[in-house]
Amino acid sequence: MATASSAPRPSARRLTETNARVLRLAAIGIALVANLAYMLVLTDVAGYDLRAPAVFGRPAQSVPISMVIAASVVPPLLGWALLELLERFVPRQATVIWEALTALVFVASLPYNGAGVTMSDQLLLALMHLIVGAAVIPVFVITSLRRS
Repeated sequence: MATASSAPRPSARRLTETNARVLRLAAIGIALVANLAYMLVLTDVAGYDLRAPAVFGRPAQSVPISMVIAASVVPPLLGWALLELLERFVPRQATVIWEALTALVFVASLPYNGAGVTMSDQLLLALMHLIVGAAVIPVFVITSLRRS
């Protein structure tokens, strides 16, 4: 008669650290490609000159592609670093804390009443933020929950 092993089987739903990192990096890549495609359609196809609001004494200016790349990659990388820290030091509450902080940063980063830009510029810039958030936030949350 065969005896059953007493060692627990690993869950098929549990992600390894490497798999979670690959998925998170892929989400950032998808956000970047989606925002670049959005800018390509907006500027080259539609011919719209998207302008960023005046900040720190600089006047409103056209949004360069380098700003799109930086805005699509740097905040998600910082969010990832924060999530990794939270997962290490407060693993049970990491996802909840990260989601609350992400919501605050996301809302605070939206372009409200920007000086020197139109309402359509503000809406189009907000859509860029939504593209990155929609690509990154769900993947980070799902991978965090599956790792815990």
